[in-house]
Amino acid sequence: MKFTVRKSDLIARLAPAMGSVSNKNTITAIEGVLIETLDSGLIQISTYDMNKGYRATLEPVVIEREGSFIINAQRLYQTVRVLSEDEITFDINDKLNCEITSGKSSFSMFALKGEEFPNLPELTTERGFTVSSEILKNMIGKVAHSIAEQDTRPMLCGAYFKVKGDGLEVVSCDSYTLSKTTMLCSIGSLAIDGEVGYSFIIPGHALGELSKMLSDGKDDTVKFYLSRKHAIVKKGEVTFFTRTIDSEYIDYNRIIPRDNDIKVVVDRERFLSGLERANIIAEEKIQGAGRSYVKLSIDHHYLNLTSTSVNGGVSDEMDCVHEGGDIVIGFNCRYLINSVRVAEGENIVITLKGPNQAITIEPAERDDNFSYFYMILPVRMNE
Repeated sequence: MKFTVRKSDLIARLAPAMGSVSNKNTITAIEGVLIETLDSGLIQISTYDMNKGYRATLEPVVIEREGSFIINAQRLYQTVRVLSEDEITFDINDKLNCEITSGKSSFSMFALKGEEFPNLPELTTERGFTVSSEILKNMIGKVAHSIAEQDTRPMLCGAYFKVKGDGLEVVSCDSYTLSKTTMLCSIGSLAIDGEVGYSFIIPGHALGELSKMLSDGKDDTVKFYLSRKHAIVKKGEVTFFTRTIDSEYIDYNRIIPRDNDIKVVVDRERFLSGLERANIIAEEKIQGAGRSYVKLSIDHHYLNLTSTSVNGGVSDEMDCVHEGGDIVIGFNCRYLINSVRVAEGENIVITLKGPNQAITIEPAERDDNFSYFYMILPVRMNE
């Protein structure tokens, strides 16, 4: 196989593909990128770590010999990045030696035959929908911080998507925090019958890679296909796919508190800056002692944040609008920061019930089309 491509085109495809390269050293082939020539005259690259994968095409400058080979992805990416000329030529001979030349620079590395690459799942299906790339990216960003990294309940290690014809809801929960965002928007159908009604769970490790391929353009649309075990997202010449989590999601509406009778309205940016200052103390790692917590004291029309450790303390008071009784409650500061940071609007509404019961965070300014909701469990404070 011998072909020439532009460096800028190749880097644009390789960079997002690296997130789907295996680093577990179990199968040599999946540590590489599969490079193939297509009958259409394009070059196709694929990566696949047996759970998620990436596929994209690019237009070559010229194809001199057709073929299909695998090249170590990390070595290839590092090599291409340091080449100075825009045009790069790949020449892979019968002895599986790959010569990469650009201008007067050249590199050599070993290749594998393309047939050693594992079979990719079926990337065509009759079930699917279309949605704005910007909306999907924004909603993923609103809930990603509440996805569990490890849990005996596999559904908590992913984000739950509920798709209807008039909008999208995305939920995540890690046992300590719950995040939910809802958007009324245009959802197109890719199904033959024109119906839209899906629910599925995408693993957290795949959401970050999916988000990278989504754009902020309001007019960009992605095609989202669903097979029995996979979700396939197509945007232009790029395809990303991942295994879905085959499990029923938790009944999250049942655990949302409905009777919190203390209500606090606070400036979101002011609250976030106070939490970040308190977190300097709360996250101090002190030998023989666990991490501290941040304490919220709400009294009349003031909200006070405090955190103490053996090395010092911090206190920060801010104005708020307060309804209901006074309360003192403690939290893992990082959980609060993660939720408040991705919230939107000038002000947020915090509702509380007691020092051992979950709080909720919602926007103070209501939007008929978009909403977010966060629930956070408190910590038991030392008396």
